[in-house]
Amino acid sequence: MEGAWPRRIIFWLLLLLGYSSQSWAQQEPDLSQTPLPEKPRRFLPVPTIITEPAVGAGLGLAGLFFHDSESNKDKATTATPIMPSGISVIGGAYTSNHSHLFALGHLAFWRQDTLRYRGAVGYGDINLDFYSLGQLQLGEPLKLNLRGPALIQTLSARWRDSHWFFGAKQLYRHVDISLAESPLSVFEGRWIDEINHILEQIEIENNTSGLGLVAEYDSTDSPFNPELGYNYNLEYMVFDSALGSDSDYHSYVFSALNYWHLGNRARVALRLDYEGVSNQGAGNLPVYVLPYIDLRGIAKSRYQGEDIVVAELELGYHLNDRWKVIAFNGIGRAANGWDKMSSASSKTTFGTGFRYLVSPRYGFRMGIDVAHGPEENAIYIQAGSNW
Repeated sequence: MEGAWPRRIIFWLLLLLGYSSQSWAQQEPDLSQTPLPEKPRRFLPVPTIITEPAVGAGLGLAGLFFHDSESNKDKATTATPIMPSGISVIGGAYTSNHSHLFALGHLAFWRQDTLRYRGAVGYGDINLDFYSLGQLQLGEPLKLNLRGPALIQTLSARWRDSHWFFGAKQLYRHVDISLAESPLSVFEGRWIDEINHILEQIEIENNTSGLGLVAEYDSTDSPFNPELGYNYNLEYMVFDSALGSDSDYHSYVFSALNYWHLGNRARVALRLDYEGVSNQGAGNLPVYVLPYIDLRGIAKSRYQGEDIVVAELELGYHLNDRWKVIAFNGIGRAANGWDKMSSASSKTTFGTGFRYLVSPRYGFRMGIDVAHGPEENAIYIQAGSNW
C-alpha cells in the first residue's frame, strides 16, 4: 500500500497528488463554442458523498486552492486550460462505520516545471475489514481500527528537457491497531461480553518509516484528467529500524498509465499496475502494509497479498466540452509470492459513469461511476482522475 497511499487511505481527498505535463495547454479538445466565465476561480469547494464499500457511506468536504504563476494571474479563462504553479487541498470526511480523517496536501511545479513536489500530512481514525492476516486467509472479515498520523512527500527533478523525472520519496506512519469489533460479538452472555470488552481494549502501536527512490516518465496532457500521453512510475522504498520503522521490509511499485485519442471525441485509457512487498524482518508485517487489488467495484483491503497485479481499460466519449461518458473493465490478482501469481484467482469488475467539467480554467472534472465487482455493486463520486 506504499505506492498509492494517498488515494487509498485518504481516498479522494488527496487526489491532487498526481501527474502533470508541459504539453497540457496544447492538448485539451475544443468541442463546442460554449462561453466560459472570464473571472478566474482559484478556489473550488468539493463537497461529496462517500460511497466506498470499505468504509461505508459518508460525507466529505475539501477545499482546493489553485495557485497561478505570476504570468498567468491576469489571464482570463479560455477554452484552453491554464497550468497552475501549485495546488493546495484541505479537507475531512466522516463515514457510517465511524471512520473519520483530516488532511492537508500540496502539489507544486517549481522552476518552469523542472522541479516537482507532492506532499500530504493527515490524521485518520479508520475502521476496515481485513480478510487475511499475512498468509492466513479468514472465512469472516476481521474488523480493525487503524488510528494515527501519516506524512508522505516526494521531490523529483526533470532530466534536462525530457519527460523523465528522478527523485526521492519519504513515508512515515504511526498506527495504533485495535479491534473495531470483537470476532466474538455475535455471541451473547455475561462472560462473552467481558471477553469482548477485554479484546477491544487491546492495542498495538506500529511505526512504518521509509525512504526510497522514484523514477517517472510523464508526457500526459493534464494533471487532473489526462486523455493523451503516458505516465510510467517506478518506486523502490526501504523501511528499516535505522529510519525509525518498527517493521523492516522493502516495497516495489510499477504503474503504467496510457492515454490515447480515437478521433475528435472518443478516448481510450489503459492502466497496468504492480505492487509488492518483501519482509526483511523476523516477524509478520502489519496487516495494513500488504498491498491489495485496487479496482472500482472491489472494497479496499478485500484481496491482499505480497504481490498484486491490476489491469484496467477505460473508454470515454465527449458529448460536448462539458460532458463526458465512460465505461470501464478491470481485472486483478493477489498472491503471497510472485511464483504463486499464475495460480491465483482473477477478480474482475466493470462499470460506467460520467464526468462534468466543473473548472474550465484548470480542466478539472467531477463525476459518478457505478461499478460491479465479485461481491457487490458500488457507486463512486470522482473528483479528478480516478487513477
